[in-house]
Amino acid sequence: MKRGKVSDTILDRSVFKLLGRRGNTSKPAYGQDAAHIHNQGWDTLAAAATGSLAVYRAVNNISAAGGAADCIMNTIIIDEKSREIRLKEIIKELDRQCQVVGVGIAGGHTTVCPNVNSPVVSVTAIGHKLRTHQKAVAGQDIVMTKHIGMSGIRTVISHKRDEILNVLPEDVINKAFAADEELIIAKEAQIFIKQNIDGAMHDASEGGIFAALWDMAEYSGTGLDIDLRHISVKQEIIEICELFNINPYILDSMGCLLMTCENGCDIVNIMKQNGIEAAVIGKITDGNNRIIHNTEEDRYLGLPEQDEIYRFI
Repeated sequence: MKRGKVSDTILDRSVFKLLGRRGNTSKPAYGQDAAHIHNQGWDTLAAAATGSLAVYRAVNNISAAGGAADCIMNTIIIDEKSREIRLKEIIKELDRQCQVVGVGIAGGHTTVCPNVNSPVVSVTAIGHKLRTHQKAVAGQDIVMTKHIGMSGIRTVISHKRDEILNVLPEDVINKAFAADEELIIAKEAQIFIKQNIDGAMHDASEGGIFAALWDMAEYSGTGLDIDLRHISVKQEIIEICELFNINPYILDSMGCLLMTCENGCDIVNIMKQNGIEAAVIGKITDGNNRIIHNTEEDRYLGLPEQDEIYRFI
């Protein structure tokens, strides 16, 4: 199988079809990145993630599900060649990310295993529900916050800095490289929740904005009508993408939040009043057609593709 997120086709036949609903949990589904655990009097949310920014990914999934993260737990699998100092580095980095999002590490499991070649880290964020997770409805506007490619371009810069500097000035790198705080969506998610508006939320991450749009439509059972020209991307990110022939629309875009509502302009204005850039990028439609409009042509949005970051890691 290809590296990265498993395709929807494989998920369907080898994961979802084998699972039933048991106990107090909701059955997993496309585009539902947080588990919903129903308890008497309150609901708990849980979301898992892996990779170098796993804390941010897991906490963002909790936020997009209409909740707030309370803590994380981690599993660390260390290879036999790693020394103890490597474990300390991993824990320090996890704790640093936790400080950024304002949660603590509640527990975890650490083991040495001969079946891995380098350390593997998995994070589970646990939180509480602030509102019911909703599906998108035909006729609603689609609002996107911030700009695409932020987390993916950080990976590209980390692996190709010298090559970039051979062509572009360091100022381009500095402007393209997003701060950690920009990768967190909790602020805009909670602003949206406080408006008490009917609408869906979904965070962009691996697979880029195209994967996020597909997942949201698939979970809601709707179509899409998207204007590509309204999807914001920094000029500096475009310049780096052009160097390596990267498609920014399938580049890891952690930090972007998709929201749907009846009047997207109202949400855009509220976000801007709170210092968050946002734009209406399209509409939710009836049926299954998921159309992307560009200046020169219209095309159908296909199944999510492998993220561009896997060309560099």
